[in-house]
Amino acid sequence: MSTRLLTAGLLLASFVFHSCGGGKKKTPEQNAVKAPAVVTEFERNPPIATSISVKTLKEAVDGNNVLLTATFRPGQIRDNVHSIVVNDETLVLHDDGNEGDENAGDGVFSIAVNENLEEFKKELIAIQDANLEKLNKREHLFRWAGRSATVIDNLVKENNVRNLDFDKGANINPEVFKLIPDPELRTRSLMITDLGVIEDPDRTFNPCTKKGNPNGVWTFGHLITQMANTPSTGISVTDLIQSWLEKWMAAQTINTDNVPARTAIFNQVILPWLQKSNPGAIITTANWKTFPFDPTFAPFRLLAIVNRLDLRGNSGYKISNAGEGRFVFGVLSSSCTPLRFTAILEYGIPKNNCKELHDFAQQWWNLKLLVPGTGAYNSALQAITDQFTLANTSPSKPNGSSLNQLRTNEISLSRPWELREFVIGKKGGFEEVTVKQEPALKFNRIAGATAANQQVLAVYANSNQPDILDQTYVVPDVDPISSLNFLGGKAHTVTAGHFWDASTTSGPAFITNDTVRHLLSVNTCSGCHGGEARTSVGNLINDPVGVSHDPFLQIAPKPFGTKPTLAAFLTGDPSQPDGLFRVTDPAGRPTGSPIQWTFNDLARRAEDLELLVKKGCGKSRLKEIVGVLSFKPLNATH
Repeated sequence: MSTRLLTAGLLLASFVFHSCGGGKKKTPEQNAVKAPAVVTEFERNPPIATSISVKTLKEAVDGNNVLLTATFRPGQIRDNVHSIVVNDETLVLHDDGNEGDENAGDGVFSIAVNENLEEFKKELIAIQDANLEKLNKREHLFRWAGRSATVIDNLVKENNVRNLDFDKGANINPEVFKLIPDPELRTRSLMITDLGVIEDPDRTFNPCTKKGNPNGVWTFGHLITQMANTPSTGISVTDLIQSWLEKWMAAQTINTDNVPARTAIFNQVILPWLQKSNPGAIITTANWKTFPFDPTFAPFRLLAIVNRLDLRGNSGYKISNAGEGRFVFGVLSSSCTPLRFTAILEYGIPKNNCKELHDFAQQWWNLKLLVPGTGAYNSALQAITDQFTLANTSPSKPNGSSLNQLRTNEISLSRPWELREFVIGKKGGFEEVTVKQEPALKFNRIAGATAANQQVLAVYANSNQPDILDQTYVVPDVDPISSLNFLGGKAHTVTAGHFWDASTTSGPAFITNDTVRHLLSVNTCSGCHGGEARTSVGNLINDPVGVSHDPFLQIAPKPFGTKPTLAAFLTGDPSQPDGLFRVTDPAGRPTGSPIQWTFNDLARRAEDLELLVKKGCGKSRLKEIVGVLSFKPLNATH
């Protein structure tokens, strides 16, 4: 979007970049110059600088001693000024010959800043030294292209920041700010599956043995009670539960995609739950909605509490998406054995400014200093989760709940593996909606798509190639070229090696770029749980007791007393020198020498959390500008 179109929202100020108390104040005449509003759409899809340079100014500009310049891909910024937000203050980069910009219209955007470059360089040296020390311990630094990793240890070794010469002008690679994170972040601050947490007797409950706290704050029953928020909404917990479970009892049509009924949910989930809630009652498929659900008997076992701050947008443009916090539950049978059925509660993080976001990230990071399962750790974790699970944490959302969506993944009700997505609707009950980033199954050759439908998929992929490679695309409800309803109403992982593709032969139904095919596929639920990340294949990588990880699940349900196992997509492969889990391209591309995609998603998330915390608010503004100009949101659903 052109910032020229946003002149109605112009802010009456001219913003000068200066540190605490530094720089000269502008005259009233200078302040009368109008600055453009921030393009808030850039929160999800920001322009990423292709180069950033820092140079000492020989002559100060409005009291500022440093000039930062940045270039972008042609067309990303259509005006000659570009606004960003740093520490909740709007700042402007210029390509108009003002504020230190040397040549108007040359595509180089400039901003004059007041920075102690000696301290800035010391910080870069400290980061590099810390990384070198960790490299000596055989830890690694990665560059991430979406979810796939490349080792960049040589960047640390060869890019000596001690040689940066700011007087002559120094190119700044944003990766020099990346710090190899503490491995403890993965299990203590990101993916928490410790038995002392997920079976905390004060906060969780075993509905089979009646051990624990039936009203514990991490029980499914408590969480859905908070979602109903009955005192404020008048919606009963039973009504909310019914609105969710009834969706399986009849076929749904979502974006013209048929989602068949899976009525086995009645005998496997609904009936056992209602029988415990209403002892002695005769409950049938005809009358079950006349009986209340007791949320304390919810047949769910907590499997994991998950930090997904990595799903946030670029806060340099807006903070409406601060990522997610998630609770992963396994569904239990009437005999209390774990079903191949998980339910994930995915909450938006209600933080709306820099300090709130970074304080929240710091709380997650601080967990690595504590021992999971101890009173101190569990209390600190609850202090985090209460911020998004309690009623009225997001007053502007339905029911005042911070829930973004509820997702399910199961094969216990019917075949094949099916993933569904639900949201709380405007009327306060659950609505079943499209599964994001997943086209309808009928467009996938692997599922028997017609030649015409394969062509629809290929044309979409080929015509959106730049956005898919940049991972800024969003699969639309309706394909704009064919005018066909495109986004799926469910995700089906139909075979063990399931992936997404169109025709295998050249022509209008062929996806021409191998990486585009992979990214489009791995960002679907079915592809990620299938062949793209090889989650569909049980593995022993994260399983020292010799029981293979349950296929098709990132977090595999286990009985009470047993820690859930994680897919290698998450954990990486510790048998490899770089710790990366390798998956040969399931479509065999390119022919004869297929790509090996490399995963260790918890390492990626740890690196992201470390960088978010270390950046902070109110620290080096130069560093924060570099962060805004280089941070690309993940734009993924999983």
